[in-house]
Amino acid sequence: MSMLLEKGRGRKVIQMQPLFSQQPVFFWTFLISVIIWRVMETFVDIRSRQSFRTNPRRQDNGSFITLITLILLSLLFGTLIAFNVPATTITVARFFLFWLGILLLNGGIVLRWYAINTLGAYFTTKVAIAPNQTLIETGPYRLIRHPSYTGLMLTLLGYSLCLTNWVSSLVIVGCALLGLSYRIRVEERVLMAQLGQPYREYMRHTKRLIPFVL
Repeated sequence: MSMLLEKGRGRKVIQMQPLFSQQPVFFWTFLISVIIWRVMETFVDIRSRQSFRTNPRRQDNGSFITLITLILLSLLFGTLIAFNVPATTITVARFFLFWLGILLLNGGIVLRWYAINTLGAYFTTKVAIAPNQTLIETGPYRLIRHPSYTGLMLTLLGYSLCLTNWVSSLVIVGCALLGLSYRIRVEERVLMAQLGQPYREYMRHTKRLIPFVL
């Protein structure tokens, strides 16, 4: 009897783990999405290094390494929590949340890449202003000031939903917001100092991350 109970508990724990650990269709969908994300971020890094060669003015204040560290740690601990703390698994609408997560994860990738392409040669992962830089108000920048970060936030939210664990989502989204809030403050301080009044006017009619909201 005790062996049967133990087996039953073991099966229940497995069922409470992320869906992508249980069925091939979820596993491959999630894995391919994460690989696409990783490949895109690799291209982003390469592109940033190329543009940064002619842009030596860096005013990062440690915001980049802070953001990356928070994101990586949150992804690590969020994933570990999803596999090891079944008590916090979301049990309602798990399939819906997983597919919503996949949609947001990939939608965020597309938005981030679109925003980076809109910036063109001005894009860099460092807080730096090119000598001839002008204010960009086209594409997604018509509505929000930091669309690449909105894309990143959507991707991280999507990843967290795929874990179907509310504590994992809180850890990942919370750390990302903490890192992004600091990064954005650093960036906007530099942009206001370097671009002056045009950027202040731009700030008056746009939001940071979510159109008309935030």
